[in-house]
Amino acid sequence: MSDRPVAPLEWNDELLASFWGYYAQHRQEDYFTGLFGDRILELTRRFYAADAIVCDYGCGSGFLLEKLLRSHRAAGCDLSEDNLAAVRRRVGNHPNLVATFRVGSPPVDMRFDALYAVETVEHVLARHEEGFFHNLAELLRPGGVVVVTTPHAENLDAEIVFCPGCRHTFHRWQHVRSFDADTLAGFFAQRGFEPISVFTTDFAARSPWRRLKARLRPALGRVNPHLVYAGRRRADGATG
Repeated sequence: MSDRPVAPLEWNDELLASFWGYYAQHRQEDYFTGLFGDRILELTRRFYAADAIVCDYGCGSGFLLEKLLRSHRAAGCDLSEDNLAAVRRRVGNHPNLVATFRVGSPPVDMRFDALYAVETVEHVLARHEEGFFHNLAELLRPGGVVVVTTPHAENLDAEIVFCPGCRHTFHRWQHVRSFDADTLAGFFAQRGFEPISVFTTDFAARSPWRRLKARLRPALGRVNPHLVYAGRRRADGATG
């Protein structure tokens, strides 16, 4: 048995690209928006206009973007070139597709009325936080709407796994943050966003009965698994 010490994995850009490149190529069935994209849109389309131009930020393989394109002009951006290649294969010829681009390299002067960041904020490393909000400011017009989903009050330690090869521990989905309604609203408020709505839900609740249970859980002191934030970028364009 190895006597090398066990240590938490320190994520860097190369590891992130490798991690998500693997899922883009081998585990697309695990993408959150592939499982719950329709329900996410059903619950959040009310926060922006019917003619809004929308960006899917961290679009993965394009599951949510594909659904958005049915009713909106939309674009997808991601850190992973493997993901973007999958997006182009999926929707590259769609007439409502505005653009696909790497995070941090948007087309010149392109601004959006609404932006989705689905299951993204829990992955933002501390050193990337400034860049994350800078990217949002670059993409969203003043007054534009951001829609965020993230696990609700996740116990990060419960999802830690161990690699026997490198003897590092890490969250199995590379989550580094956990939010409740107050901390998520505060995370965006300090960067110039005003909340429109913050609520918990269960995206997996497909029947009317299960959806009713999801609505009633908070009143009963129980926890829903998913958290949704919709906020408006301040009209003055400030981000902090």
